[in-house]
Amino acid sequence: MLPLTLLVPAIHLQTLVIGGGPNPRNNQIAIESNVRYIGRLLTAGDSFRVLFADGSLTSKSVLFISEKPSEESNIGPFSVPGSRFTYREPNLPRLDGPAVVDSVRSELTELSKDRKTPAFLYFTGHGSLAPDLKVSQFDLWNGGRFAVPDLVEGLKNFDKDKPVTLLMVQCHSGDFANVLYKNGDRTQGLAENRVCGFFASISARVAAGCTPAVNEENYQDFSSYFLAALSGQDRVGKKVSGADFDGNGKIGMNEAFCWSLVNDEAIDTPICTSDELLRLTAQMTDDEVFRTPYAEALRWASPAQKAALEGLSDRLKLSGDGRLAEAYQKYAQLDPKDMKKEPILGFRFICLARSVVLGHAMAKQSDRVLKQRYATLVKDESQNPLRS
Repeated sequence: MLPLTLLVPAIHLQTLVIGGGPNPRNNQIAIESNVRYIGRLLTAGDSFRVLFADGSLTSKSVLFISEKPSEESNIGPFSVPGSRFTYREPNLPRLDGPAVVDSVRSELTELSKDRKTPAFLYFTGHGSLAPDLKVSQFDLWNGGRFAVPDLVEGLKNFDKDKPVTLLMVQCHSGDFANVLYKNGDRTQGLAENRVCGFFASISARVAAGCTPAVNEENYQDFSSYFLAALSGQDRVGKKVSGADFDGNGKIGMNEAFCWSLVNDEAIDTPICTSDELLRLTAQMTDDEVFRTPYAEALRWASPAQKAALEGLSDRLKLSGDGRLAEAYQKYAQLDPKDMKKEPILGFRFICLARSVVLGHAMAKQSDRVLKQRYATLVKDESQNPLRS
C-alpha cells in the first residue's frame, strides 16, 4: 500500500480571498460576484479560503437592486414609495469566516506555514485613505481596517522565496505596492520577500467595481478585465482572447495587465509592483524619460507593453515619434476627481511609457540588489497563478 502522503494530491496554489464591504449598505453584489468569479477560475483541489463580510451565510448582508421595488410604506399620513435597493443572504462558493482583522491575520499565519507553495491574495471590497497612517487601507467589516503596515506585518513570517501575488481592486489600492519595502516604508530599503502585485488604482484615486446592479455582463472594472484576460473567460463564461502578446500560448499576469490598460472602460488607473519600484528608484527625471522617441520606447518594450502602447496611442489618437512628450504635457496631471475617459487613458499611457523607459535604464543601475529585485518582479509578474 502506498504511504498516505503519496495519496494526497499536490497543492499548486494557496488562494485567500478577503471580500465584502464594511457594512450591508456598502456590501454591494458586485463584490460578492468577484468572489464567485475567482472561485470558478481556480484549479480544483487547490487551497481556497474566503473571508467575507460578517462571515454569515444567513444574514442579509448583500445589497442589490431588485427588479421590482418593495411595497410602499406609510409614515403618518404620508405614503413612502418602495425602494429597489434590497438585501439578501450571501451566495458564495464557500465561506470560512468574517472579513475582520483577526481572521485575516490568522489566515495569513496559516499560509506562512507552507514555505514553498505560491500564495494568491485577492482583496475585493472598499478602500479609503487613513489620514492618521498617511496610507490607504482596505475597509473591513464593521469599521475594521487593514492598512499597508498590517499587510507587511502579516507577510513577515512568509519564507523570503515563497511567491506571493496580490490582486487588490479597492479604491486607493496602489499604496499597497509599498509592501516591497521594509515595514512598508520606502526609506528603509527593500524587504526580503517575493511579493508582486496588481492594483486597480493609484493611491490618490477611487476605482470601479462596487455596483449593486445584478447584471454581471455589464460590469466594467479592473477585476473583470484582468481576470478575463488571465483566464480566457469573462465573468459570464464568454471566451476572451487577444492577450497572448508574445505568442507562446500562455497568458501571463503582465499580459493581462497590459490588455486591461487598453480595454478597461472604467475609471481605473491600474498599476503593478514593478511600475512602483521603477518610479520610486528612478535615476531619470520625468523630463528625461518623456524626451524619449516613441520608436525607442517601442524597441525597449516587452511584447505586452508594446501592444498596450500602440493600443492606447490609437485610442488617444497619438502619433509621431514625439508622442511621449506630447502625452506627458497633456495627461501627466490627472485630477483625482476627473472621471472622463480620455485623461484616464492618457494617464495609463504615461505610467506605462515611464515604466518602459525606466525598465530599460535599470540595466545601468549599479545597485545589484535592486536590479535583482526588479528582475524577480518582472519574472513573477509574468506568471499565471490560475494556470499551474
